[in-house]
Formats: sequence, structure tokens, C-alpha cells
Amino acid sequence: MISARFAPTENQTFQRKRKRFLYPLQPRRRPMKNFKAFEPVTMADIAKLASVHVSTVSRALQEPQKDTFNPTTLRIRGLADELSFQPDATAARLRTGRSQIIGVTVPTLTDPVQATAYEGIDQGAVSSGYTTMVVMSANLERRSHHRADNLIRSRVDGIVIQDTFENDLLPEYLQKRQIPYLLSLRKREEDLYVAIDDLAGGRMAAEHLSAAGHVDVAVISPDTTVSTGRDRVQGFIDGMADHGVHVDSSRIVAAGFDMLSGQRAAEVVLTWSRLPTAIFISNDLTAVGAMFSFRAAGIDVGRDLALIGYNDIDMAQHLPVPLSTIASPLRTLGIQSAKTLLNLIDGCSPTSVDLVPHLVARESTLRWQR
Repeated sequence: MISARFAPTENQTFQRKRKRFLYPLQPRRRPMKNFKAFEPVTMADIAKLASVHVSTVSRALQEPQKDTFNPTTLRIRGLADELSFQPDATAARLRTGRSQIIGVTVPTLTDPVQATAYEGIDQGAVSSGYTTMVVMSANLERRSHHRADNLIRSRVDGIVIQDTFENDLLPEYLQKRQIPYLLSLRKREEDLYVAIDDLAGGRMAAEHLSAAGHVDVAVISPDTTVSTGRDRVQGFIDGMADHGVHVDSSRIVAAGFDMLSGQRAAEVVLTWSRLPTAIFISNDLTAVGAMFSFRAAGIDVGRDLALIGYNDIDMAQHLPVPLSTIASPLRTLGIQSAKTLLNLIDGCSPTSVDLVPHLVARESTLRWQR
């Protein structure tokens, strides 16, 4: 036990802590096995160095960064930066009752559509002082309401659901626990959501093909148990009907949201006795796989067979035959999703948002000749 006579004073302890932060690259004089982690700098440490009260430090660090000219505030922030001060998240949670974390459930982050939308969510969260936590439900066993349990245990302030589907029990599960949530990308009319107007997007694809003179069309459609697949196909069928073209159910091929399923769907189309002149594929990755199969079979995509996809992922413009597609504002959707959920967390009553897609016409449809 150290005698009070030789114990370091409070100021000596703080000065050692300050030196440790200011000169982290100095060589150590003792072996690593005796190394002890340094104590984090606290608001009390900054207050002592700045000769102010702790409450003054707290206010200075919480004020908006812009248009701050108060010399005391600037001095406190300078010390905080110099000492690499990090706020105590646990203390902030106890003070505000919030974790400043948004949970996000996604099917997968290998899909560029889901990944881009999530990047927007994260951007919107960070701009408001929040961070995000992600769980993935790619394997079917986790497509249940329990897929968000890890987020709930982490005390997130709200959850963005990117992976909802028909008969999904997660929204009801969150309602019972009074956890704010929002559906993003996919939607259900009974829940708050931010999504793309996929009915309008499907109609845009139909208008484009009809204007080119196509009357013999087919559809390759990923998962119609989710709103994106269902609404895009319905919008396309309705749009073709407006031009007097009936899309028979026998000309609709089911697929997944990936290239392999697109290849397999194309192989089904290739078995038909009469090939269509155009195909609407309601997901770009699926369209990429289909294009590879059609080209491998000797079909001149764009000239003999027109293809149009959906979402306008980066890959679409760089394919051997650049892909016409319906472009979705995915990053904007993610940012808007975060802002809408934060409004809900703050006690507001936000409304659902449908963002408008637009047509991007490229060689996969523009080269077609009657």
C-alpha cells in the first residue's frame, strides 16, 4: 500500500495522463508484459486544464460546430482535440435515455442495391450524430421476427427494416416492444416506409418497350413475396395493357435477386418455341446473369432481343451490351430513411415517402430493330 506521503497528487496524475495522450509515440521503458492501459481523458480533466467548470465543458462540446466564436468554447474544443477526447457513450445514454444507435436489418450487403441503400442510411445517421448497427438475414432460417433481437439487446433507438417480406412478423414484434421502426426499400402500406415507387417504375419500362414497337414481351421477376418484385411486375403488366398488349402468365419466369438465378431464368426462356422480342427483368443483377446466358446462346442482345433491368447499379453501364434500366435513387432513399426514422424517434409523426425512379436507356434496348 502506498503511503499518503508518496502518493501522486491529483495534478501529477493528470499531467501524466496528458503527456501520455500528447506524446503517444515515445519509446516505452518497461516491457509490454507490465503495460497497463492508460485512463481515458474525461470532461473533468479538460475542465481542470481550461480552468472552467465541468458543465461549461459539457456545453462547449455539445454546441453546434458552425458559427462558434466564443473563445472559451474554442479553447475547450482545442484541448479536447489535443487530448483525443472521446465522449462517454454510457454516460450519454444515462443522461439522454438514448443510445444514439440505429439498427438496420438487411438481407445481404453483397447485393449492390442493398449496400448502396445502407450506405445512405449510415450517412443520414452519422450526419445527425448517430451510428448504425447491422444484422443480416440472408439465410431463410433467420427470416423471422427474432432477426432483430441482437439490435434490441443493444438498446438501439430505432430500427430500419430493409428486408421485410409478405407476412413478416417483425413490425408487430417491434410494436409490442414500443421500438420505433421504418421500412426501407421494401414496403407494406400499413407501416411507415421510405421506398421507390415501383409501380411507376414498372410502367416506365413498359412505356419504353411499347414506344419501340414491342408487342411480344416476357418478364423475369425476382421474388414477388416482397413489394419490390410484386409492384414492378404489376406496373409493367398495367403499362403494357395501356398499350393493348397482354402479358400472359406463361411468359413470366420466377427468379432470385442474383446473377445465377438470372442465368437459369434465361435458360428457361431459351426452351420456348417462340422467343419474345423484349424482356423486362425487375432487378439489374438478375438481368446481368440473363444477358450472359442469352449471349452464350448466340443471341445478339440489344438487336435481336431487347432487355431492360431495374435499379441502375454501377455495373449496368459497363456490360458488353450496356443495360437499359429503371434507375432508383438508392442513396437518397437511405438518407431519407434515416431522417424519417429519427423524426419518429423524436416524437414527430412523419409520413411514408415514395421516391420517383427514372428511365436510363442504353444499347440493350436502343439497338433493337423490328
